[in-house]
Amino acid sequence: MITTTFDEWLARWKRTGPKASGLIFDWCVSTAQADVEPRVRIAQFGDGYAQRRPAGINTQDQMWSVGLTNLTASKAEAVLAFLSARNGVDVFNWTPPRTATTLDVICPSWSWTYGDMLVDGERTMNVNAKFQQVHV
Repeated sequence: MITTTFDEWLARWKRTGPKASGLIFDWCVSTAQADVEPRVRIAQFGDGYAQRRPAGINTQDQMWSVGLTNLTASKAEAVLAFLSARNGVDVFNWTPPRTATTLDVICPSWSWTYGDMLVDGERTMNVNAKFQQVHV
């Protein structure tokens, strides 16, 4: 017999927080842009009428484009090593700017460029990455 309501179960589930294995992307990003495209199932009828409904329970995954600018070579290498070690497969935690919500994400792609600034005689580097929210 079920003794809890769905709302009670959902509240308890949300309190469990992120579920990645303790890997945290804790570098400060310079730029961050979120994209959300809800997944929707559409039943199109012959008279022009369409019926829409959410496609599943987690329908609003966030895709973040993040940038880290003017990094020293050692910081850029640390960021790139972290992303490369995850290989676009392993889930890690990331907290978007100006939020207290930690997300479980993967990084399917990243790139880097050499910047124009000099720090201690070295050119700085810029790292750009895409973080895709996942549900584990």
